[in-house]
Amino acid sequence: MTSKDHSPHVLILGGGIGGLTLAQALRKKGIPFSIFERDSEQNSRSQGWSIGLHTILDDLKASIPDDMPSLETVFHLHPLKFPSQLAVYQAQDPSRRHGVTDNGSGKLLRANRRRLREFLSTGIQVEFGKQAAGIKENDHSVTVCFTDGTSANGDFLVGADGVHSIVRRHLLYPNEDKLKRLPIATIIGEVTLRNEDMERQLELGHSCYIVRADDNITGSGDLVMFVGVNDVLPDAKSGLYYWFLIWPDEAATQGSHWTATASQQELLSAARAMTKKFAPDFKAIIEKTSVEGMRAPPLVMHDVELSPEDISSGRVALLGDAAHCMTPFSGQGGVTAIRDALDLARALSRVAEDGLRGADLEAVMAKYRDTMLERGVRAVQISRDAITKSNLVREGAPFAYGQCSKPIPLEKIRL
Repeated sequence: MTSKDHSPHVLILGGGIGGLTLAQALRKKGIPFSIFERDSEQNSRSQGWSIGLHTILDDLKASIPDDMPSLETVFHLHPLKFPSQLAVYQAQDPSRRHGVTDNGSGKLLRANRRRLREFLSTGIQVEFGKQAAGIKENDHSVTVCFTDGTSANGDFLVGADGVHSIVRRHLLYPNEDKLKRLPIATIIGEVTLRNEDMERQLELGHSCYIVRADDNITGSGDLVMFVGVNDVLPDAKSGLYYWFLIWPDEAATQGSHWTATASQQELLSAARAMTKKFAPDFKAIIEKTSVEGMRAPPLVMHDVELSPEDISSGRVALLGDAAHCMTPFSGQGGVTAIRDALDLARALSRVAEDGLRGADLEAVMAKYRDTMLERGVRAVQISRDAITKSNLVREGAPFAYGQCSKPIPLEKIRL
């Protein structure tokens, strides 16, 4: 129960970016919490690729404890000093581009996801190896049962447990989960580039760049290529890059899509064939990718849209991908999860400070839920439409980094 002499204990299921952000915001407010992660340890699997932080940086900095390191330590180009930048090209013309570049204000920061997770873990003890098996709740508390036979009890439970969220399924029960596969196919590769090869990639886009192609080039419909820097190596002359090929494909909604069973060699050969009419500068990164650098199978794209009528408000809440997972094509997912976490921390703080219970507690949590879902559904739709409706950002249009895309001059870079 919550009262003015009892600070609520919050159980956080999921030690990713959203869950850790919530934990830090609660830590600053002095609200006790426990955070559980199903992975056996922090780096037991890939942490994913770099992530754009924008529009929420001031709120994030103001909402976390003062003992945190500088947020700039998560910058994915460190130790290089280039500003974060995303550029957009047409597939046969590397001479003209538009996009967004940080203007020196620090309002646009592209983060290495592993370093961001380490940053957000400062001063927090995550309980690893905790896979949730079931959830029980009553008017006063919530209990999570884990597959290892243990359990945890608290006043609130927050599902920050990702795309395949058990907390979301609990809230939707007895209705079916609303997670759906999208008609979007991908091929993904990773490669380490050095010296002149890395310089050319940085010239094309400091942080990342997008290449658009239509049926006139591919002969088989729209195709988008995304290339990004995940990390710069200590020598500051080489870096870890990743690239996506993305295209609309109704067959991708089925488990039998050809990419699901293709070998690494078949995926690489297909990527080279699909980009054969791209300008040499754009297809160079695919040509330099080894068979071993291909991700097999590629990612399956999902999203989920929930309405306030789908899930109750009260002692169990969702944030991030658990509530509104989306494609990565508009740079909204991570920022939306962080915004959810900061808003939820404020809601829980009000519950704690005012000793709310009953209808008053539910009203505060319902306001969080409604705002979070409205924001999330909007981001889900924008991200989906970026590919399925060929709406990927055009010059002059509002962009995911919170800025409008505009022409970017070409440049020469030497490391």
